[in-house]
Amino acid sequence: MTNGKLMLGFAGDLLVDRDQPDKAFDLVRDALAEPDLLSGNCECAYAENVEHSPGVTVPVTADPANVPSMANAGFDLLTLANNHALDAGHKGLFEMHRHLEAAGIAHVGTGHNLDDARKPAFLEANGKTVAYLAYASFFPRGYEALDDWPGLAPARAHNYYRDLLPNVWSPGTPPVCSTVPVQEDMDHIREDILSARAEADIVVVQFHGGDYKRPFVLSDHETRLAHFAVDHGADAVIGHHHHVLRGMEWYRGSPIFYGLGHFVFDLSEFRGPREIVQDQPPRDPETDESYALAPREGWPLLPWHRDARMTALAWLRVDEPGKRRAGFLPCMLNREGQVYPVDANSSEGQQVINYIAKGSAHENLNASFEVSEGIQMAGLATCELLPRGGGHAGTPGA
Repeated sequence: MTNGKLMLGFAGDLLVDRDQPDKAFDLVRDALAEPDLLSGNCECAYAENVEHSPGVTVPVTADPANVPSMANAGFDLLTLANNHALDAGHKGLFEMHRHLEAAGIAHVGTGHNLDDARKPAFLEANGKTVAYLAYASFFPRGYEALDDWPGLAPARAHNYYRDLLPNVWSPGTPPVCSTVPVQEDMDHIREDILSARAEADIVVVQFHGGDYKRPFVLSDHETRLAHFAVDHGADAVIGHHHHVLRGMEWYRGSPIFYGLGHFVFDLSEFRGPREIVQDQPPRDPETDESYALAPREGWPLLPWHRDARMTALAWLRVDEPGKRRAGFLPCMLNREGQVYPVDANSSEGQQVINYIAKGSAHENLNASFEVSEGIQMAGLATCELLPRGGGHAGTPGA
């Protein structure tokens, strides 16, 4: 990036598991080269020494030979605080650490104990220090790190259910779910952000969680975590796990990307409990409305609802003296599982923008969207995220 500006790039979930892994990124490589720093979420355990954890539901592991493809594509950092990081067990986790480090990719969100898992990763670009923190809300019990036990950095909450209409008896009708956060985790997140803030120019906080079986929906825990992070010093908040895109917003001068979907997700093997993945008949990829994991005919590497073919490469640009602009480059996935960028003015680009705008409106988020010819990636117009009503977001804390 030139003119003294810093551009950060963010992708959603990454699972590269194919014979020629570099091909997954061939169509988007030029766009990925635009950010000064590029991060994504590593939704897989890359290890040869696989010992499945007892609590694993759908184990996702892959050959470590796939790891260099992400470095070759330009990824500088991967977050590991997610529901698959420990699918290969503790030994597999630390083997994955070694493979990432050998490829020159920093990682954050897991460690030998809780203190280690909470440590930020610091990266340098254009004379600025960027701190990355990562936490998970959705994961098998036992994956969380403890004071003397390996695992991930948690951001947990307890579910509470109540009737929609408190003055009406309504047995069997769907309840309303609300959440109460685990205070210890919130205390840790606050302490971690404040500590990183003291050492970095920019702090990026990433959360993994949400309901992947419903489109557009955000839990109260997701919005609470995002706002809490910004309130305590985060310059940007990134969410993932849903496999389909979620809404975005500006909050107190910082962008929040609630869900970036998956960027590359080569899930060709169905492993896990029968009620989740086995004995699932193939579904029509163009008409089936289920967002659950199931085979889709003609899409061997993408067993998800057709909405999951849309994704985005989010960006945050920081100008002097700290003014921020944010947005995304619309992207799509083809039948070979390759992600490819599309111009924001194109029909496919408008499809992605409209979907994100619908998700933002669904949750009443502070967002509007405008095609930006001035901020391009690989010669393609991007979409700028603006506060509702238009106008630039301005400086932090606004």
